[in-house]
Amino acid sequence: MKSAAAAKRTFVDELLDVLSNVLFPVVVFLIWAVMTTIGTIVDQNQDPQHYYDMYPTAVANLILRLHLDTVLHSIPYFSLIVLLLVSMTVCTFRRVIPKRFPKDRAVMIEAFGLHGSATSRAGDATGERTEQFLRKRRFALRTLDVDGTRWLFGDKDKWARYGVLVAHLGFAIIAFGVFLGWLAGFKGELQIFDGATAAVAQQPGLAIHLDKFTATFQPVETPNGTFYQASKFESDVGVVEDGTATKTDIIVNHPFQTKSGVYFYQASYGFGGRIDLTRNGKPVSLSGAGRLMPGDQVFLPGTSREIDYVTLLGPSDPSQVPMGVPLPKTDEYAMWVIHDNVPTTSRPLLVPIGKTIDVGDGYALTARAPIAWTGLTYRRDPGEGFVGLGAAVLVTGFVMALFFVPVKLYVRTRRDARGPVVDVAATTTKGNTIYEGEFKQLLDGLGRTLETGDNEPAQDAVETAYA
Repeated sequence: MKSAAAAKRTFVDELLDVLSNVLFPVVVFLIWAVMTTIGTIVDQNQDPQHYYDMYPTAVANLILRLHLDTVLHSIPYFSLIVLLLVSMTVCTFRRVIPKRFPKDRAVMIEAFGLHGSATSRAGDATGERTEQFLRKRRFALRTLDVDGTRWLFGDKDKWARYGVLVAHLGFAIIAFGVFLGWLAGFKGELQIFDGATAAVAQQPGLAIHLDKFTATFQPVETPNGTFYQASKFESDVGVVEDGTATKTDIIVNHPFQTKSGVYFYQASYGFGGRIDLTRNGKPVSLSGAGRLMPGDQVFLPGTSREIDYVTLLGPSDPSQVPMGVPLPKTDEYAMWVIHDNVPTTSRPLLVPIGKTIDVGDGYALTARAPIAWTGLTYRRDPGEGFVGLGAAVLVTGFVMALFFVPVKLYVRTRRDARGPVVDVAATTTKGNTIYEGEFKQLLDGLGRTLETGDNEPAQDAVETAYA
């Protein structure tokens, strides 16, 4: 039983040693950072076809087979966060706290890198004058008698020692915010046509109705001709949440937030084409929604003909007009008429709104006014406030740890053949070099104070040295 307990204890010790090794959380953090970067670059939780449309086939296969499309919501990703938090916690209690907050105790002063002694002529007033000298230099002091020896412990900017702990806390808050966003957050996209309503699938009771979409375009002159750049998108919508409707405008860079914390952003826009078909003068019903998007095909029943819709050209969406081509005065559709898989014309047909053309085999096509649509992205992330707070806390911790130097003094008063002697040692969280010059000034000033019994000259000397 004792040997088994010893073996178990040995395993626990080895595990804690690994977790508290500084390199371990660094490596875990780097892996986590790489996964976060991948999850930021690669759109998450999209349909597989989305990746084949966005990337070359080999890259899309890599994304899907390695599950990089769900990396931010995967168990390994959050396991890394948990492992990092556990490692940071173990490091904090086994390494950071003991090193950064040494106890007040008798030590071997001569073993410190920064140490020295000052001989005193102040007799029994040596301790009091030493305290006065150090207090004027903003050291918080504590006294302790150990085996008849008087010890004095001083701290300056001790609060900066908490910098690493504050940074650890900031990362923990960020991790909590990320986990909360993963647990209760969602995002998606909506494509809504004028007059239509779309529901947010992840939140029942939330829907958005598009009253009207408008876009403003600005001509830009270039050496190769004029092109038209969209300068403003605006969706006039009604947001329905739990039976309550709210009218609002959603503009690029001006999202709308619902009461439940869902953000809607203006992301894209377009115009769907609309046509009427007749055969031998009789209307022909079209399958689908009756709206054509670029790349859509309309097959003509009873024939080997089809219509391939290209795009809308004209004032409604001048951005689709090729550079250098005059802007049509009225909207018109560009489309191909295909017969036996062969285009019937060398160039796409341009059909102005309201016009009718013959497309063969008794079919006639009439172009109707286009219908605008808006593309809105939405997201809800209940953890974003914690992520922001954690980032602020993390930066604060780094500033405390990197830009301030906390100092701890060990001061021992003893007597030898010459009389009272004050031994001083100092430690910092950043090594000896950064405080070496100031420690020498401090020791010289203390020596002059104990030599003359006058605090003021030493004070002036130290202040001059600091300046």
